[in-house]
Amino acid sequence: MSALRRALLGSVFVMSSLLSASAVQAAEAGQGGTAWADSVRRALAGRSAQTVATADSDTNQARRIFQKGVASWYGGRFHNRRTSSGERFDKGSLTAAHPTAPLGSKLRVVSEDTGRSVVVTINDRGPYSRGRIIDVSKAAAAELGMLNSGIAHVRVEPAPVEVASAPDDGGLADNTLSLQNTAPHTGRTLHRARHRR
Repeated sequence: MSALRRALLGSVFVMSSLLSASAVQAAEAGQGGTAWADSVRRALAGRSAQTVATADSDTNQARRIFQKGVASWYGGRFHNRRTSSGERFDKGSLTAAHPTAPLGSKLRVVSEDTGRSVVVTINDRGPYSRGRIIDVSKAAAAELGMLNSGIAHVRVEPAPVEVASAPDDGGLADNTLSLQNTAPHTGRTLHRARHRR
């Protein structure tokens, strides 16, 4: 039995040596071993040339990456609770929850229903409802015109460089909603009377 094994192993060794030698000769000659290998080589060469051409055109004009889907808004019971970023959620600021966008990044959300848009800062993770791509704060929902419906079909894209690099004003821009009314004479916050049961 050992003689048979030696003969079999010897033939395997000789065959592998011959095949590797012919592969080296084909590689030195610049020929692929099969038509399939040649077609793969041609496809990869075309792909790398296409990638270089795309990269050159991208330097001249930024390629817009966006996501389309359904957005919802949240506020109320989440107001003043901690977000994934560690800051407190403020329903009056232009913030949003996104599952994958980096915390602190700014995204432009465009409502396809109303055509209105808003730039939000990502400070939380979510949404956790199936079929939703982003949860915006109550102030951002008001800007998008989706307060009554609760949801909107939106396009989410990175904010323009000028907007993304602008300092954050804490959501106190002129176009945001003021969700707290102050009494004109005392300067203190007005609250609604609570109903007792």
